[in-house]
Amino acid sequence: MEPLEWCRQRLLVKGNPLTASLPFAAPEYRDAILALRAVITEVASIPGTVSEPDVALAKLDWWRRALVEQLPHPAVQALAGAVAAEQMDQGHFSDLIDGIALTLDNPRFEHRERAWDYFMRVGGPAARLEAGLVGGDAAETDAMAVLGANACLVRQVRDLGMDARANRWLVPLDIQAEFQVSRQEALQEKASAGFNGMVRQWLADGLRRTARARESLDRKTAWRQRHLLIQHALDHRLASRLARRPQCILDGRILPGQLGNAWTAWRTARRLQFKA
Repeated sequence: MEPLEWCRQRLLVKGNPLTASLPFAAPEYRDAILALRAVITEVASIPGTVSEPDVALAKLDWWRRALVEQLPHPAVQALAGAVAAEQMDQGHFSDLIDGIALTLDNPRFEHRERAWDYFMRVGGPAARLEAGLVGGDAAETDAMAVLGANACLVRQVRDLGMDARANRWLVPLDIQAEFQVSRQEALQEKASAGFNGMVRQWLADGLRRTARARESLDRKTAWRQRHLLIQHALDHRLASRLARRPQCILDGRILPGQLGNAWTAWRTARRLQFKA
């Protein structure tokens, strides 16, 4: 099987937001974005599929070597074959792997700023890589990293119920104190008023940060970075659904519908459209 075809079968499946967003990326970058996303998905999946930290670290080290030495893996081969890939800052791959390694621990955060720093380290490098791939400069990649961090935050909130059952709880102490909640709140059948307020506040905090990042982009830049901005719109859609009904977090993992994702992607692309 050709490396790109492997990436398509791996990622372009029902329910994956990439299925909705990728058709709106610039045609010359679509294959490279797909290959990059495949690499990111493979690396990011390691903590959830390996129970022993030492084994997970060994797998992450393999990926560190694979991306430098172009070891045999379909995603690595697909990315190596993409001309646009040479525009990426290769150092961000090391940052990506370092960030994923942080998720092997069970960190505790005293306040939201510390949690945000964590999300920037975990989710930021992936967005920086894609922003550089399409030709973004340092200011653009910095802005897109904020969107990547927010994507990480939204998924952290989405998984609060599952994480609580696995004895994992990353909610910062300051927001827990503000709404008088603890991990036990996420173990209940019915969401409390405090849990609802905490979810909405934490999501709103991330969206405020991304609003500032988006406002820093002119129209030409936003059009160049449209795929990441469309992905952000899909994250915003998921966040809105979580905030509207936090109870769904306790009921199980929520998966937004493909039709709604496709509509959101089309509407966002149309709004961003820029002609030089």
